[in-house]
Amino acid sequence: MNTNYTEIKRFNSSDLVLHTELIRIYGDIEERLDLQSDIEANGIMVPLVVSTRTSINTIVSGGRRLRAAIALGIESVPVICYQFSSEEAEKHFILSANRNRPKTKYQRLIEGREWELLEKQAAALRRQSGLEQRWKNKDVGIDDDNHEYYPVILLSDYRCASRDAHQSNKRKRATDKVGERIGMSASTYERAKPIIDKCEKLRHLGKEAEASALEAYLELEGINPVANLLKAPNCDEVLNLIGSGEAKTIKEAHTKVSRIQKVSAVVEGAVFFFPDKMLRKPTYYHSGRVVKIANTIATVCFRDSVDEDLHEHQYKCDELLSLTNEDDTSLHKSLRDRINQLLVNPCATPTDRYVLNRLLGTVVCTHDEVDWVEFIEWRIAGASKKLEVMA
Repeated sequence: MNTNYTEIKRFNSSDLVLHTELIRIYGDIEERLDLQSDIEANGIMVPLVVSTRTSINTIVSGGRRLRAAIALGIESVPVICYQFSSEEAEKHFILSANRNRPKTKYQRLIEGREWELLEKQAAALRRQSGLEQRWKNKDVGIDDDNHEYYPVILLSDYRCASRDAHQSNKRKRATDKVGERIGMSASTYERAKPIIDKCEKLRHLGKEAEASALEAYLELEGINPVANLLKAPNCDEVLNLIGSGEAKTIKEAHTKVSRIQKVSAVVEGAVFFFPDKMLRKPTYYHSGRVVKIANTIATVCFRDSVDEDLHEHQYKCDELLSLTNEDDTSLHKSLRDRINQLLVNPCATPTDRYVLNRLLGTVVCTHDEVDWVEFIEWRIAGASKKLEVMA
């Protein structure tokens, strides 16, 4: 292992590559103009940290400094080389070195998942080591500090007192430790984990626009709205609008999907509950039936509680979108079926058909409506018997 890790060397910027974990967690397109201006004026003050574990000189800290140097045409950059013991050690260092870095909510969640994996790996090592020590000396405990990943001095420039301040408290659950590292409660982190899975699944399917839109929605609205969206039955419809280009943001797509669902409810025969402020007359029953739609205007039929007569009024379809859609009850349907049967009866007079047509627009089963139907049924039944006797 290379112990001369404090020696600063000069490397050509073209001979260095970014660690894949740096790119996956923090991206490779982030630019900081203030950092670039500072490097242009003063040069690179803090050396990059390079892993020499493999034959490729891999940057584990200093990706933004490297990009700034390349943008400024700086060929030689200062680096500190260290031969990390494993990929896990490199990942641990990357997360620790970026602890004070400004991050998006999604980057914090990705960090949380990586910390959780490291915690599980460390727990497995502790269990294994504990079993081995148990047979040697049952009174000797296992100390995490016996398993140093890298010298703490490598993190001195990042104001970290130790490589992991949370490892001293072994009684905490892994998710509690993860939550403290990324600045959220364990329950919030658990609720947010499906967001990571969804974004990665979308990217695996080549749906970068949908994944990026989810990340933007997470940054704008927070974890709970995104978690609720993923549980909603119309989640795929919302994301499909993003993928097709019909919507640019999740909020816009969600509004469009909700609007489509609501507009589909404004059809002929639909019944809505109208609050007092939307009734044209205070004596109308609160339920109104849509009897006609022309362009964006719906004609709604109401029954007046004073004279039990029907009255039609026009509303914009948009006005109906905020109302509760009521389904026909069994009583409504039964009464309408009886009216339809009477309308086609040959014994029905023109007056009967006029009254029945007026009753057919009913949306509430009042006693008067039922009485009228029963009266016409009684009269038509009597007329039918007379025809049978005459025959």
